[in-house]
Amino acid sequence: MVLKASRSTLIRRLVESAARNFGKESDELRATHLGTGERVNFNDTLDDCGVMDGDRILLYQEQRGGKPVIYLYSPSDIEASVKLSLTPEWRFSAIYPFVLTKINRGEQIEWNVRTHEDGTLTEKNTGLNVSYLFWEAE
Repeated sequence: MVLKASRSTLIRRLVESAARNFGKESDELRATHLGTGERVNFNDTLDDCGVMDGDRILLYQEQRGGKPVIYLYSPSDIEASVKLSLTPEWRFSAIYPFVLTKINRGEQIEWNVRTHEDGTLTEKNTGLNVSYLFWEAE
């Protein structure tokens, strides 16, 4: 979607216009200046953000809901591998227990765990005993 605006236009006005076009509420959206990768403040003007003619601003829907956790339950102790892949546009912002991130068309992680009858897990690389696996992405 292409919008024309003066340099004194508030980012909020552009987001509100785009939200109406996409059938969303403006408070559901966030904006990033693609030239700098910086998150854009809705109370700033295009000039404040250094937006030049032809620059692009990426609008995306803010993540809603609870924290993304993974529980594993087994009636007996077993070895398990849990793999999680993101689309190329996303990046992990938190991982627990920490494991190294691999990149192949997007970030990927893999936990190797041992489940226990009481519902806990032991992450094999760190030896940490946890109740669940946790991740967040932006």
